[in-house]
Amino acid sequence: MESFNDLITRWQPFFSAVAGVAATLAGLLFVSLSINREKITAQENRKLLRLAQRSFADYLYALFISLMFLMPNHESYGLAIPLFMVVAVRVWFLIRVIQRSTKGENPAALGGLRENVIQIVSCLGLVVAGVEIYRGQVLATFFLVPVIALLLCNASLNAWLLLIMERTAEEEPSDATRQRSEPTVR
Repeated sequence: MESFNDLITRWQPFFSAVAGVAATLAGLLFVSLSINREKITAQENRKLLRLAQRSFADYLYALFISLMFLMPNHESYGLAIPLFMVVAVRVWFLIRVIQRSTKGENPAALGGLRENVIQIVSCLGLVVAGVEIYRGQVLATFFLVPVIALLLCNASLNAWLLLIMERTAEEEPSDATRQRSEPTVR
């Protein structure tokens, strides 16, 4: 019978590919955000900033999960404990984001929950996988495939929306610009 380490090692090509994809996309998003920093951080574009933060965080979480499985000499607790730590950090950030969204212009708590439903579902998937991996069940690694797929798809969708919304915000003149360009009739 193969050891836990031998079975997890079979997953390393998958996690290596995911780490490469997540790191590349996070880097591209970082460059894009750096180029458009003023526009994204402007007060009137707070939604763009939230999309950027969620996209970047999802790419980084997919990267961190993958890197954990690329370390040599795995033991079940040696993978489960870092997974639980990632979940704890993620939940802490999600609580802060949801609390901030309830203090904004729309105080409905459901708005913050709805915006972050994929992150919440990914946390639940990580908890299930972490518990089963801690118990020595290598098959729990299959739980991570949809979690990583959710994170990468959501981050890519948010990055696409960010690009579209940033371009739309660029094309729409602000009220101050519109007032200056309109001739005054007396």
